[in-house]
Amino acid sequence: MRLPWHRQLSFFSYPRESYAFIGASLVNSTGSALMWPLTTIYVHNVLHRSYGQAGLALFFQSLASILGQFVGGALYERLGAKRLIIGSLVLTGISQFSLIFAKTWILYILAMTVNGFLIAVTMPAVNAFIGFRWPEHRHSLFNAIYVSNNIGVALGTTLAGILAAISFNLTFLFNSLSTLGFAAFFYLFLSSPVMKQFKIC
Repeated sequence: MRLPWHRQLSFFSYPRESYAFIGASLVNSTGSALMWPLTTIYVHNVLHRSYGQAGLALFFQSLASILGQFVGGALYERLGAKRLIIGSLVLTGISQFSLIFAKTWILYILAMTVNGFLIAVTMPAVNAFIGFRWPEHRHSLFNAIYVSNNIGVALGTTLAGILAAISFNLTFLFNSLSTLGFAAFFYLFLSSPVMKQFKIC
């Protein structure tokens, strides 16, 4: 039986388990957007480089993100949702932590490029998992993730200047610990008896 339109649009009509993935999308997009203005400030004020060079760092990060999305989609069938999501989140957390030690121009570009790649690897796996796990809700859930990503972009760009005024290193550390915390959450979530019955895990 098809639900009325107002029930289909209701945020509370989604499967309970799906909110974890909507939250992960929000956190990932917030972290990604946080790094855009933060990179400009960090490159100019700490590394004493031009704004043009800050744009170059963002270019490499964006380029790596595009590649990461392709790789993430290709690896989903080979590795499965559990290994791909958890593995990419753990590696992303490590790469975010490495930004604390990236005190030279070359090291920072390398760290940001790796960070952009690894963050992007996670999202195709999350989207694919939702499509297979909840096929009857896939359209509305994809829309919810799209909205959460846009909210994350708004939050990230808003918080960047505030966090930069406090401490760059604490911001990098907070991002790292948050990402590793989500990796631990997904490990417990995808290892639950309910999820083990799905071969896609």
